[in-house]
Parts: sequence; structure tokens; C-alpha cells
Amino acid sequence: MLEALHRLAERLRPRLYLWIALAVAIPRLTFVAAAPARSIYGNAPGQLAVAKNIAEGRGYVDDTGHPDNYFNPGYPAFLAACRFVSGDSLLAIKLAHVALDVGTALLLCRLLLGVCSPLAALLFSAAFGFHPLLIHLNNNVNDEPLLMFLTTASVVVLCEAVHRPTLGKFALTGLLVALATYTKGSAILLPFATAGALWLMRRQQLRHLLAYLCVYVAALLPWAYRNYVTFGRFSFAVRGFGHALFFGSDPKIFANSDIKKQRAAGAELERRMEAKGIKRPPPSDVFEYEKWCTRMALENYKEMLSERPGDLARLLYFKATRGLYATEDRPTANLMILAIQLPTIVFGLFGLWWLRKDRLSADISMVFSIYVAYFYLVNAAGEPIVRYFVPAIPLLLAAAAVGLLALLQSESTADTPTTFGADCQ
Repeated sequence: MLEALHRLAERLRPRLYLWIALAVAIPRLTFVAAAPARSIYGNAPGQLAVAKNIAEGRGYVDDTGHPDNYFNPGYPAFLAACRFVSGDSLLAIKLAHVALDVGTALLLCRLLLGVCSPLAALLFSAAFGFHPLLIHLNNNVNDEPLLMFLTTASVVVLCEAVHRPTLGKFALTGLLVALATYTKGSAILLPFATAGALWLMRRQQLRHLLAYLCVYVAALLPWAYRNYVTFGRFSFAVRGFGHALFFGSDPKIFANSDIKKQRAAGAELERRMEAKGIKRPPPSDVFEYEKWCTRMALENYKEMLSERPGDLARLLYFKATRGLYATEDRPTANLMILAIQLPTIVFGLFGLWWLRKDRLSADISMVFSIYVAYFYLVNAAGEPIVRYFVPAIPLLLAAAAVGLLALLQSESTADTPTTFGADCQ
């Protein structure tokens, strides 16, 4: 059976990228055709309002006409570009999302073809193409498709940079991660974590890592300067980090899908912290609000560590596991996501281990592992919802395709060899 699948994949090789693109595009286009006006993501109205103001020349302001301090500019700028094409229609946005997902799949399949067989690329594209969470996000107005594409592009370039180091490749990686950070602030510490891990594990030359970090920081400076001029603080991320830490410090908040109960639990925690002298700042000072949220989160963790270590251990375990399956405002989908995530993680970890067999694939395994670990830890530190882990899901799916084929190959007898082993040398 495995040999027959390999022969089929080999016959598809001349037009393999076309088949991969179709496997990803058709399910998404079908969903878009069924619900072209769908825009259920909670931040969609705000992002569309900013995009409209950008497109109409009013600047980066929200629906009230004030300078926006919530969204990073990457995705609203993308929405503004789509607005020039289709006006108020969401169709151009959805089609652009489909194109971005196809690009993500093709980039990763290019890596898989370099270290594995066409069958591994086809398995990955099928898993990526029909993944229900990714199809769901593709038909929303939200930044995940753009974030996945930019993150994946940075992975591909970084794998090449690690394998054949040049200043240009590391600089390009820094630029791509900066664009991903402009899209969503969760990637803001990724270059520092990556550079540190590469230095410790592979002893990359310092000049390459400095080029990576310097280009990354330089690319973020214009937005940090805008925030200084507009809000009086030289900072890239205006809002979000402290708020996520605060919500993630109490399961009564993040584990509750009822927004009213979430707010009630948050208000209760605020009252406890106010009794300790941590008082809410004026709502107009967004930087102080983020600092206040961070102080509350740290105080809550400190309180549990000193007074209720058992509760802290249970909280961390709950967050670590909940981040594998929990969906935002859709608890009925949790079991389905868990059924998909668990085998993906198991096969993915086996695939990452198996890829350590030679220099090129070991470099890919190392970069994949750094990115997956980073986004998992960021997700677990804040509000543990699998949607925030999305940038790492394509990487895990690619590793899972390799792991599944490697496991099947290990079960094959010596009398029935496949092409998989040869193609992966």
C-alpha cells in the first residue's frame, strides 16, 4: 500500500505544486462561496474601520476618529489594500487569504521535497488543506492567514540561512519576522528567542545573528516612533501583552466562554489586587493600563506560589493542556480540535526527531522546534487558545507528515522497500 502511494506521488511530481495548490484552495474556496460575507471574528469591525480610514486618507485612526492603539498596522494595511480592489466587499480579503494559505503550503512543501518524498508533501498539503480550524480562520476577517504565511516564509529562509549562512539570508529572516510582528504582536520576542537558541545549540557566528537582530529591530523602529509621537512612549506594542498575561493568570477568566462571566471574574480579581494597592490607572493611558495588567498577573502568580503552590501547579497544567484544543467562544468545537491536535503533535514530535538524521534535515528540525516551542510558550503564558498557536500549526503538520511516513516505513519489511528512505537521504 505504501509503495503504491509513493508510485502515485511520483506520477504527480511533474505538476506536484499544482496539486498542492488545489488541495489547499478548493476547500477554502468552497467555504468562501458558501458564506462570502462571513466575518464573525470579534476584532473584525475594528480592523475594518481602521482599514477604511487608511484607504480614505484619514490615517491610522479607529472608528471614533482617534489614533488606534490596539491593532498592529500590518493586517489593517493589508485590509486597506483589499479595499482598493473590492470596496466594502469582503470577497477580495477572503480570496487573498486563500492565496496566502496556498503560499504557506507551497513554501513548506518546497522544504519537504528537499529532505523527503513527494508523498510527504502531498500528505502535508492534504492535512493543511482540510484542517477545519484553518479553513474556519481563512473565511474570517482576521490576521492568521497573513501571519502564517510570513512566519512560514521566515522559517524557510532561516533554514537556508542556518544551513548555508550568509548575512543577506539572516537579514531577510529578520525582515520577515518584523513583518510578522507588524501583523500580530505575539511574534515580538521570536527573533531574540531564536538567536539565543541558535547561539547555544549551533554556535552560529555572532555577526550573522547580529545582522538578524539589527534588521529586525530597525524594521520595527518606524512604528515605535509613531507610538512615541502619538502616545508619548517609544514602544512597538501599545496594547495586548499585559492584558493577555492578566487574563491568563486566572482560569475563571480564560476558561469561561461566557463573556459576562469572564468580566465578572476579571472584576473580582481587580478588586483583590486593588486591596493590595494595585489600582487601575486612568483609562486614557494605555501604557499604564498594560503595566497595571502585568502587575496584577505577576502578583497573582506570586500569591499562588507563596500561598497556594498546588493551585499554581494545577493552573499551569491546565493552561498547558488547554492550549492544545480550546477555541475562542466555540467550546463545542474543543473535542474536534483535540482529536486533530493530539495525533498531529505525536506524529510531529516523531517527525522532528526523525529529521535529525543528516545535516540539512537536522537544521530544518531545529528551526521548526524553536518556532513551535516559542509559539506554544507564548500561547500558554497568555490566554491559552489554540488560535494563538496557529503560526506553528503548519510546521507541526509538515513534521507530522514526515513522522507518519517514517513510522510506516519502519514497519515495512526489507523485502518491500519504498522510495521514502532513498528520497530522504
